[in-house]
Amino acid sequence: MKINLRFAPVALALSVAAALLFGCSKDIVGEGQKPTRMYLGVSTEEEATQMAECTSAQMNAYVVFDGDNGESIGTYNDRAQWSSDNPSVVLVSDGVTASPDGTVYTVGTIVGLRPGVATISASYLDFHAAITVDVSEMSGLRIDSDLTDIGAQLDQAFVLKAVLSEGSPEQDITTSAAWRFDPATSQAYVDSATGLVHANSETGGQNLRLVARLPECDREVSTSFRVSPVQALQIDYERGADVVALPEGFSESFTVYASFADTSAPRQNVTTQMTVDEIDDDYIAATLGEDAYYVTADDRVGSGRLELSLDPLDLKITTKSWQVQDSTLIDLQLTPDDLRITYPDTGQLIATGTFDNGLVMPVTRHVSFTSADAEVLTVGGGNDTAGEVTTTNTDANVEVSASITVDDDTYEDSVTVRSYANRYAN
Repeated sequence: MKINLRFAPVALALSVAAALLFGCSKDIVGEGQKPTRMYLGVSTEEEATQMAECTSAQMNAYVVFDGDNGESIGTYNDRAQWSSDNPSVVLVSDGVTASPDGTVYTVGTIVGLRPGVATISASYLDFHAAITVDVSEMSGLRIDSDLTDIGAQLDQAFVLKAVLSEGSPEQDITTSAAWRFDPATSQAYVDSATGLVHANSETGGQNLRLVARLPECDREVSTSFRVSPVQALQIDYERGADVVALPEGFSESFTVYASFADTSAPRQNVTTQMTVDEIDDDYIAATLGEDAYYVTADDRVGSGRLELSLDPLDLKITTKSWQVQDSTLIDLQLTPDDLRITYPDTGQLIATGTFDNGLVMPVTRHVSFTSADAEVLTVGGGNDTAGEVTTTNTDANVEVSASITVDDDTYEDSVTVRSYANRYAN
């Protein structure tokens, strides 16, 4: 019998949470607290959910308590009794019985075996809850990476994407796959549950074949790459290497890449593997995002830069020196003013600020976005997704506004984004 170890941390966390809720912590249970209802969901209460065939997900049974200390919620997966009314479409694990592939999943894990609909139910004491699971057909698989080389001694994440139907968004199903090298190799290691590869040694120009397999339906896809020596580190800046002026309170992003002897090989993004050795923190601060660093100017005029190291390879690189300026925002412009998006594509809006010293630069991460119809169109915020526009499968014209307040002065601009339905999407 095969044990799926990638779910072990989840099971342990749920068991600990249940023990705490039942009496190890009076702050959670409290004298006089009683269970009032139960509901199901992957991360929150849901009446229905969707998944791709051949994939798995952790379904949770939430029990709500009400008492002296107010309402509290706990996950009771291992105490609930689970069932599926259509186990040939969606099976739900009891933590003991193996799946058709021979894998024993943690309690409450649902596995989509083939397209169709099933109702998953759970019972605890006198409480019952159910959720409808719609399993979509998978029309294709791909490993999301265009790399032909990765650096020796470095890590590289690979992502498995499922194509459900033409005109529909791809789904990230990385953790539903079992990852391996075929043939097995000592020159690289892959985490079988996450697709994270660590390159051990150079392959001398020979390719390694990385395979992602969906065990419950025996489907797989592969990609190939070499493990090569890194020739140099390079930095790409959001505004270019020559633009150094940075107003107080505003930021610029940069990304660090490893390049190889084969100049036709795509560069490997190694930003998240870089360590900050030195920073002029009197003038700038640095924050690491999903695949970029974000440098923000402090409120003191001066210059600041970073020194970074790639420790596994003992390589170092120094950034440009940002010149922090006491300049004031005087205008804001949102572009493009004719953005058109066909579902499931996404779009990008850029907020550009003009300052009193003549500097013009993107300030997208610093503005607040508002959609006139958030049910149809949303705009991301924060460092990594600022200005990213997503829509539903609808024909609509939606006004989007951007605003920022500096020294009690508010600047704003708006554009109309046109969303188009995809006639191929379900």
